[in-house]
Amino acid sequence: MTSHDGPSRYGFLDCNSPIAAWRLDRQVEECAAAAPQLIVDIGCGWGELLQRVTAKVPGAQAYGIDSDLELLERGRAGAAAKGIADRVEFVEYQGKDWETPADLVVCIGAAHAFGTGAEALRALYPLVKPGGRLLFGDGVWNRVPTESELEPMWPGTTAEEFVLLPRLVDEAVATGFRPLRVESVEQSEWDDFESQFLADKESWLLANPGHSRAAEIREQADAHRDWWLRGHRRLLGFAYLTLGRPVA
Repeated sequence: MTSHDGPSRYGFLDCNSPIAAWRLDRQVEECAAAAPQLIVDIGCGWGELLQRVTAKVPGAQAYGIDSDLELLERGRAGAAAKGIADRVEFVEYQGKDWETPADLVVCIGAAHAFGTGAEALRALYPLVKPGGRLLFGDGVWNRVPTESELEPMWPGTTAEEFVLLPRLVDEAVATGFRPLRVESVEQSEWDDFESQFLADKESWLLANPGHSRAAEIREQADAHRDWWLRGHRRLLGFAYLTLGRPVA
């Protein structure tokens, strides 16, 4: 999971969002239970959930949309390994420009492509076919942070960047969705995610302490760890909303 030239990316993560294995399994089962025939994942990364749902739904056609070519290649390799490469297409595209409605739309950790969480929900609504589903994941505040609490977070963080979970659900309902499941991750899921995100850099540093890039990578890792442990930990949560669009 490391190389001599530099750390890998997301090499220790199954998904690029905080989620326990049991929660991912349940989401896959619930998404597949609706038997969607057309699935689109906006900001898919390598589309692990997309692949797993498609593998469970015979005949389903899926599209993973992202602008990161390296992650799209990882997605294609995963689909090939699962034997579903003929049914999953990974497309280099800006998610905000996608226009084809689907039975199941997935948008996890990609709301920023549309603006705020509320703006993302409004933009995604017409992409969900009547009677279809949206699996939406985004950060939420566990409580609104003070100005002093915002200071140690990543540069430019504001209290308006996220909302409390009840307001996010209200925004979904105001848009026209009905909430089928509302869930937020446990702190252990955040801690696992951040640890595994950093593991690429840390394992590389252990193997390459004298590398010319070691100081740079060490600085990046230490800064990210500070944003997590001294910044957003216990303040920032992550919510998954399973939303249904009423039939026409």
